[in-house]
Amino acid sequence: MRNAIAALALSSALLACSSGQEGGEGSASGAKRSHKALSPAETLSRSMVAAVTQTKAGTAPQPVSVKFAVQQKPEVSKLVEVAIQITPTAPNVDRLFGKLAGEEGLEVVGSGEIAQADKPTENTPVQRSVQVLPKEDGIYTLSANISVDVGGSVSTQTYTFPVIVGRGIPDLPATPPSATPATTASTKTVPGSAAH
Repeated sequence: MRNAIAALALSSALLACSSGQEGGEGSASGAKRSHKALSPAETLSRSMVAAVTQTKAGTAPQPVSVKFAVQQKPEVSKLVEVAIQITPTAPNVDRLFGKLAGEEGLEVVGSGEIAQADKPTENTPVQRSVQVLPKEDGIYTLSANISVDVGGSVSTQTYTFPVIVGRGIPDLPATPPSATPATTASTKTVPGSAAH
């Protein structure tokens, strides 16, 4: 009985997956869908990922959302553009500003200052960018210390995001093949037996 239910669930899932394919049974007209060309801003917005932050227990998170996007594949000794999007999530934000810092091996080019935005509109992204210079392959953290002024009270919170340079983590040294005990043939003479 359990196998029959599993088989029914699997076949239902497969039918549901294939019904959305163009020209498949689930396609009403079989015609290709037309896709609207995206603007560069829309493309960038879709490629952004949320930065990570921590809030202390009992404290409210800042009224902002922070996202980032690395503009090209980071390579050693080549400048990389990083886009940052800070979106106020409350109507009463008076200003926001910040500073970026990379860990050792990932240098922020220039001051790293995030230019101040006065009276940003709720749910309207504030776009900023920075250039970083990777020094060697690895996985690095870029930190953004974002300050938000609400009614004269300024709070600062750190948001982080990874930047993977080159191959990321360098290859680990090859491990030697596991040592297998050597088998040696030993000859034992059993008392009373003659060697032939």
